[in-house]
Amino acid sequence: MKQLLNLKLLILSASLFTLSATYAQTDDKGKIGFTYSLNGGTNVLQPALLGAASHTVTDASGIGLIYLRPINHWLELETGLTYSLYKIETTSAPIPQVTTSNSTLSLIDIPVGVRAGFWKYFFANGGLLLDLDLMSDSHVDSQSGIGLMLGVGVKYDFKFGGSLFANPYGKIHSLLPFGFDKYHERLLESGWKFGFTYKL
Repeated sequence: MKQLLNLKLLILSASLFTLSATYAQTDDKGKIGFTYSLNGGTNVLQPALLGAASHTVTDASGIGLIYLRPINHWLELETGLTYSLYKIETTSAPIPQVTTSNSTLSLIDIPVGVRAGFWKYFFANGGLLLDLDLMSDSHVDSQSGIGLMLGVGVKYDFKFGGSLFANPYGKIHSLLPFGFDKYHERLLESGWKFGFTYKL
């Protein structure tokens, strides 16, 4: 248990170090913008336990802020903040009969990653997520922890300094949870993120 906590602190420290180390490498102040995310197929990964309830994500969407900081001519630091809302249907085991209930899960994630551009209009992005599960009425385990994200995208840069982008992505939340549940449930999320950024 102590080793797991130390690993989490090490990953968080490495993320913050990467953020501070890349901040001062260029005079370009970067880009800031906003995003909107649509669900492409989010699932709850849960261990196969006899008598456990099952969860189905019926809808998910998110809004967020994004900040891109150039490292060199093709690589950028990507961070920001995303607020996501998930609607979840929970189905009980048949003990004595099956019942269903609806709930919501609210999550904030803070990415610390990189975006690599190629062929002028395309990019790939990935990195770590700091997940913060807000108060919700969900029956799913808390998603607070360290997660991962990966994506590819297309962008168009306007001459006035603005950019539009579309970014299909995948995320796994709470890969390293802050709690110590033995059979921890995790959100496996896929979707489309659309955004606009403006050069500072």
